[in-house]
Order: sequence, then C-alpha cells, then structure tokens
Amino acid sequence: MLGSMSDPVPALARSLPKVELHCHLEGSARPATIVELAKKNGVALPVDDPTELFHFDDLNSFLAVYGIICQSLVTADDFRRITYEALEDAVADRVRYREMFFSPSFAMAYGVALETVWDGIRAGLAEAHADLDVRCRMVLDVDKGGAPSAATDLVAFAAQQDRDLIVGIGGDSTERGVDHSTFLPAYELAARQGLRRTMHAGEDGPAENIAISLDVLGCERIDHGVRLIDDPELMARVAEARIPLTVCPLSNVLIARMIDDVAEHPFARQREAGVLVTVNSDDPGMTGTTISDDYEHVARAFSYDLDTMEQLALDGIEACWAPDDEKAALRTRFLAEFDAGRADADMAVRGMS
Repeated sequence: MLGSMSDPVPALARSLPKVELHCHLEGSARPATIVELAKKNGVALPVDDPTELFHFDDLNSFLAVYGIICQSLVTADDFRRITYEALEDAVADRVRYREMFFSPSFAMAYGVALETVWDGIRAGLAEAHADLDVRCRMVLDVDKGGAPSAATDLVAFAAQQDRDLIVGIGGDSTERGVDHSTFLPAYELAARQGLRRTMHAGEDGPAENIAISLDVLGCERIDHGVRLIDDPELMARVAEARIPLTVCPLSNVLIARMIDDVAEHPFARQREAGVLVTVNSDDPGMTGTTISDDYEHVARAFSYDLDTMEQLALDGIEACWAPDDEKAALRTRFLAEFDAGRADADMAVRGMS
C-alpha cells in the first residue's frame, strides 16, 4: 500500500542530509546553462524551443541528448561552471557528500582535450569546496560503447591525478551488445593504481553483466543493478558481501523506461534481501528531478517510516569511498541533523517510540 498524501514522512525525507553516489556531471547541468553554452559555442540545438531539448523515449535517445550536452561544453570554464552549479544545486537538496561521475569521452569526441575537461572540473571543485557546504570526489566514467583501449588510456590519466579529487573509475553508456569483460585491462590497471571501481550494470542489460562486473572486473560497487533481482543466488552473494548498489529509482522510470512507477521498482525487495541499496538522482538536470524527489518517492512508494529513510541516508555513508575518518564525521553530523529535524517536527528521537 502506498503511503498516503497526508503521511509526513515523504516530506521529512526530502529534508534529510544526504550522500549521493550516482550522479553524472554532464547530466546535472542546468538546462538554461546548456542553452547558453550551446549558443556561445556555436552548437545548433535540434529543437526550436529549448525546453524541448531534454525529452527522450528510452536510454538510447537519452544518450543522444547527452551527446548534445557534451557537444556544448568546449572550454575549461564551461566545465568549471557546470561543476560548480551541480554542487550548488546539490547543497540545495542537503547533499553533504557526493561522488560524481564525469564522462570525458563524449567531449573528446568533439575535439576537446582531456586536460581541458579535467582542468575545468578541478577548478569547479576547488571553488565549490571553498564556497559551499559539500565535499565532492569524482569518478571517471569510461564509455562502454567505445574501444577498451581508450578506456585503459583514461584510467592511466585518472591514475596520475590526486586521489582526493578522482577517487575511482566507472563505466557508463549502453549495455546492449557490450561484452563487459573486454574492459578487464582498464580495470586491472585501476586496481593496481589504487583507484576504486564501479560499473553501470543491470539497468539496460541482464544480471549477467553484474556478475561479470564483480567476478571479472573486480568492481566494488554496482550502479543501478535493477536486474539483480532476476538472480537470487547472485543477490544473496551481493547482500552477504555488502556490495552497494547505487540505485536511481526515478531515473529508471523517466530514462530507462523499464518501469512505470517507483512502486514497481525492485528497490524494496532488494533491501529486504539484505542488499546495501542507496538512493541517487542519476541525471537531475536532464530529468528535472532531484535526489530529494527520489527520497520522497521511495518513502511514499514503499510506505517507509522515518527511521528507515534515515537509515538509507546512513547507508550512503557506508557505501561511499571517503576515508574512514571522514565517514565517521559524516555519520556523527547526520545523526545530529536527524535529531534536530525530529525536534523541529515534534517527533520522537530516532529509534524511540
């Protein structure tokens, strides 16, 4: 049964402090910013009305629009701007810590140098860390639609950067027709260089892609992982090992179109099976949603109480790749903010009736 519209928990869930582990920089760009940058950089939009730009019917059409966004990002300052704005928007949704993907292959395909992309992102991070109440580390996503050798080159670049800025690597884009095991050299290099590893798997493809990501590529986290529910044995392994899934419920409705409503999402069943599932927004600029919307929809769809929603926020801390002392400080801060929020709402302290 869905939570009623009078249930206070969904609204309170929006105000919780949050960790976000699955959010794409390019997909977080503000539509107005992309329209402005496209005009500045001479990129013709395929629609007359800019508000129609971020419309798509499935994952592949979404990726086509994603390419238009990346085509509009040309200079280091373009990347600096969208990085800062993405984190500014995150703070508005009470995100305290974020690990954010960036996908340089898309911009590089339009002639932008990898160093230009990274110089801009690094500048945006520095400004955001100075100005805003948020900490962000980046995850370099390789394009699974591209050559595995190109992925290895990107990982080699990531390995040369400050681990406090680039914490790991991932793999995004389509799953259809992709043999994930071909990215083994890139992932082996990442492991040798001390980079954390994740992979988009089980969103547009079968549970087998999740198994390959874990057993062949050595991934420590899985992004999306919706189809994990199809393999109970694998799901039990993932649960026992506390391998996190960075789940994006609204994205799976709005982008992948795999379900019609969050209430149909396997999120709750995966959580009941003991899987460490976390709540994330994916591409908030493109979907017009925020992580707070995801929190609200999850609370309402599964009739979760406030204790459960607070635990989901804490699960994000467990699943993140911050150093242990930073995770402990985040947990202390979150618990204090939980208590303050409950006091403001005249509710009992966490865990008490």
